Amino acid sequence: MSTRKKIAIIGGGIAGLTFARCLTTADYDIHIFEKKEDFGEIGAAISVFPNALCVMDDIGLLPEILANSGQFKTVYLKTNKGKILSKTEPKSDYPVICIHRADLHRILLSKIDAKLYTNYSLHKLTHQNNGQIELEFENKETLLFDAVIGADGIHSVVRQHIIKDGKPIFRGYSIWRGVVKTDFDIGYASETFGKGQRVGIVPIKNGVYGWWATNNEAFMQDDSPEGTKQKLNRLFGDWHYPVPDLINNTEHILKNSLVDRKPKKGWTSGHATLLGDAAHPTTPNLGQGGCMAMEGAYILAKSIQKYGITSTAFERYETLQFPRSENIVNESLKLGKMGQLTNPVLIGLRNFAFKIMPSNVAMKMIDKYFSYRVTKLNI
Repeated sequence: MSTRKKIAIIGGGIAGLTFARCLTTADYDIHIFEKKEDFGEIGAAISVFPNALCVMDDIGLLPEILANSGQFKTVYLKTNKGKILSKTEPKSDYPVICIHRADLHRILLSKIDAKLYTNYSLHKLTHQNNGQIELEFENKETLLFDAVIGADGIHSVVRQHIIKDGKPIFRGYSIWRGVVKTDFDIGYASETFGKGQRVGIVPIKNGVYGWWATNNEAFMQDDSPEGTKQKLNRLFGDWHYPVPDLINNTEHILKNSLVDRKPKKGWTSGHATLLGDAAHPTTPNLGQGGCMAMEGAYILAKSIQKYGITSTAFERYETLQFPRSENIVNESLKLGKMGQLTNPVLIGLRNFAFKIMPSNVAMKMIDKYFSYRVTKLNI
């Protein structure tokens, strides 16, 4: 009678949970380690595009995700005074949706076939002579596994044992995010451009909206002494409707400095590999970070199902995932630089380019990402 192989997933976020849901064979015993006190997600919205919804469809979660999300069929680009620069209407075999991250996380976690651990922060991993990996946690507990999936985000401990490339790279601006219930429903998504500033708005469901705002500033700059809402009102208070209303009616506002990493191969060492933001962290300018995590989770799970816990499985995963992730990371970085322009002449040229771009050209650029179907790959 064969013994089930033990797989440790470091990190209980979208990447790790999706991997566990995609690994549908009974040959593996899955353990998921979360460093926080509980499994949960932050109060922000996440867009899930058709290229990731095909994964949710494959594992049977699509109906519940659609029931908890909002679809947007139109996207506007605007100036901070509300002038429309462009209008696109994405079309695909799957909808374009936005969902609260906590709802997506809850759906992925529901009835998951895995043992869950909280307050388990990884300290180090050590490769054994027999191919197993010893994990030592900050609580001093040590455990042995046949494979380790580092899904522990942009500050990944597993990455520092495999790639060892230091801290992420700050890209020169901060982002605030919030989710708010409104008494209106504008029914579309939008991105608005100012001078070194942007605001994005996405509908979730029943008048609930997610929003984000960016501003060029120093790394980890706080909002004192004026306070977060006062600062945001100073920066965005005269922007078009409903930007000020969304900010002022949001109870909990999150803030981060925007960081990513240069794409780098070599995600695997022995039977330990990287997944999601631990492998290919990106700025959020294309909205593809979570989507890439789902795609990579699918490829990795199906590679292990086909080839077992072998170098072949991990090599196949990186071969299929790296080129796409490299392109998205680099394109997102460029888009962010364009969005955060401060030179009035360059801002004028950018806005003019948006204005004259035919909608079919814009759709072709979007379709490059939306039409990708990871579930149809020859793994």
